[in-house]
Amino acid sequence: MNDLQMDHKERIREVDILRGFALLGICLVNVPEMFGKGLAFQSVFTGSDAFIRLLYDMFVQTKFYTLFAFLFGISFYLFMQSAERRGLSAKRAMSRRLLLLLLLVIGVAHGVLFWFGDILHTYAILGFFLLLFYKRTGKAILIWSLSLLSFSVLIVVTSSLLALMVAPEALNEPIFHGIPEWEERAGYLLNYSSLNLLWIGPEILGLFLLGLYAGKRGWFTSKGLSDTILRRLQWGSIFLSILLFIPMVNQYLSGSEYYSRYVYHYTFLTGKTMAIFYLCTLLRLIRVFGALRFNSFAACGQMAYTNYLTQTLITMLLFNLVWHDAGSWPLWANLNYALLLFMLQAGWSLLWLRHYNLGPLEWAWRTVTYLQLPPLRKKAAVSQD
Repeated sequence: MNDLQMDHKERIREVDILRGFALLGICLVNVPEMFGKGLAFQSVFTGSDAFIRLLYDMFVQTKFYTLFAFLFGISFYLFMQSAERRGLSAKRAMSRRLLLLLLLVIGVAHGVLFWFGDILHTYAILGFFLLLFYKRTGKAILIWSLSLLSFSVLIVVTSSLLALMVAPEALNEPIFHGIPEWEERAGYLLNYSSLNLLWIGPEILGLFLLGLYAGKRGWFTSKGLSDTILRRLQWGSIFLSILLFIPMVNQYLSGSEYYSRYVYHYTFLTGKTMAIFYLCTLLRLIRVFGALRFNSFAACGQMAYTNYLTQTLITMLLFNLVWHDAGSWPLWANLNYALLLFMLQAGWSLLWLRHYNLGPLEWAWRTVTYLQLPPLRKKAAVSQD
């Protein structure tokens, strides 16, 4: 068995399942943004949209990119360990992984050609900073992580509180999107992505580092977090979340209009507490029912970058070529579309991985990383008769 086949065998199934679950949440958040019903376009919601927006803010918004970034840090550690066991230059291989394939190349193309909300180029840039911490002690990594996350909380909460003094109408200016405005989006990426990096960079890097710390501590090995610890984290995080939900629900009940931007500091904070709750709950469910029960999530997680990019490609093509009025859809229609799209991706991922070891983009990514062609198609089972 060659090294690239061994790399496929060494996958941690729990990480794939969690990544697939995070991808579902990212789809739920991104679809309204692409259709012009997200927070980048609208801050005031009425009718059924107000109730669904409240549910989004409580259970979806900010929760899943938190989980996805944390898992990126874990995957970074697992990759570096795997490369070192093979006698490779782990930093050089990771640098190719970040630069040549295409977090930067695909990320910029994804943002320019399809949608302004791309995060991949941000991951690529911050991934290089993560290399600086790989050899640091677990204690140092944890201190840096908590410091960066605390700083991001201070920035976001302060900005959100300042937004309380702004009229709702002033927060409703839309950000351009859609295929026809690719030149505008190119300008957006060039002119504003650096500011966006300063805004979300500390938080994302802090989450990366927390994932790196989790990898170093072996949280996802056979000697990982005990069920007692998971249960305490699970109940503690949901208790804190419920406390933070109270002012959000109060905002919804205070009138006929729901001002989502005005409770964003609570949405942001519950992004951390609910991410912990989702993480611990899923890990406990996997231990009780077994990983096979979550194969659909695992398949999506194993093909995360292929699925992430095709979510945008499919949605923006439909939005621009077929559903020209999708921007007027109610939020429940956005929600149903996102769920249907993810279910189709789960089915496609399961079918693809029956015949292939990797997703298409994952195969290309690994080719660039190792500078050799990994086996894509699975070998047919040899009959013993």
